Amino acid sequence: MDLNELLHQHQASVMRAGMAGDDDARDNHFAKVAEYAERVRQLRELRQMPDTKPPVAAPETIIYGTYAGDPAPAPAEKAVDSWEGEGGALDPPEAPLPEGVTVKLVREYHVGPYVYSDLGLALAEHMRQLSQEPDERPA
Repeated sequence: MDLNELLHQHQASVMRAGMAGDDDARDNHFAKVAEYAERVRQLRELRQMPDTKPPVAAPETIIYGTYAGDPAPAPAEKAVDSWEGEGGALDPPEAPLPEGVTVKLVREYHVGPYVYSDLGLALAEHMRQLSQEPDERPA
């Protein structure tokens, strides 16, 4: 494989590991990630010109898989309660309402010029409009 193919396989394995349903599958994918990372590193070293020197104060490159599966659990006090599952979405913050103010969400169904809060009535109006002649239908 050339460098581009290795980088592609590496990234695909990282994504598969992130979507894995159980720990065994995740570990298997991260093993592949580490293998691809090592092969990328070797290929880059092979291609590097002998007279080329790395920058003096270059930071260490972090490659996925070298730290994956570390048994260091996150401290309990650092837990984030507002994350929804694994998707990373946050719940919108709830604005506090003053005493005596309430919120009520109402679902509305629009059928032509009419507005309904009951789905059955909206469907009945829709069927009634479909049964009419085209020139009799409301605009």
